[in-house]
Amino acid sequence: MVIREAGLMLGGYFLVKRSYHKSTKAKIDKDLRSGLFTAILKFAESAFTKDSVEYIKGTKFLISFKYDKIKGLHSNKSEYLISYVIIDKEKRAEKYIHNIIQPLLEKVLVEFKSTYFQKNLSEVSQFKDFKHVLDRIFGTDTETVEQKLRAIFDKRRKKKERKKKTKNKMI
Repeated sequence: MVIREAGLMLGGYFLVKRSYHKSTKAKIDKDLRSGLFTAILKFAESAFTKDSVEYIKGTKFLISFKYDKIKGLHSNKSEYLISYVIIDKEKRAEKYIHNIIQPLLEKVLVEFKSTYFQKNLSEVSQFKDFKHVLDRIFGTDTETVEQKLRAIFDKRRKKKERKKKTKNKMI
């Protein structure tokens, strides 16, 4: 499975979003999308038990999310902090989401909360460097099979080239 997009939202707005592969050709309003995610999670929390809904399945993609609450520097109440990924819909997705994606989403929440604890959460520009944290956490899960194979063959080719250079220096 390939992670197409990952990000964090707070109070219905994107804090940081990382697109790895396009999931649609259409232009989608990011505020509308984040508002929908937040509304779905609030509904799920009120209709079911907390953390009972781990993903939403569409015809081509799955949206998996994990949420927690965070309190900003100048806020009296906690707000929903949502980490999410959009992935390709495939067979055995439930096992993959439960065993791999959900722990990674939890890690995103923990790292974000520890980095931005008691900070002004309304200043979104401060979160742009967190994209690198998303890249590190999700790693090769953001790559297609073709990209992973290309990386393997590139490493082998470079290794052969280094051996050849070493051999030529010895001669």
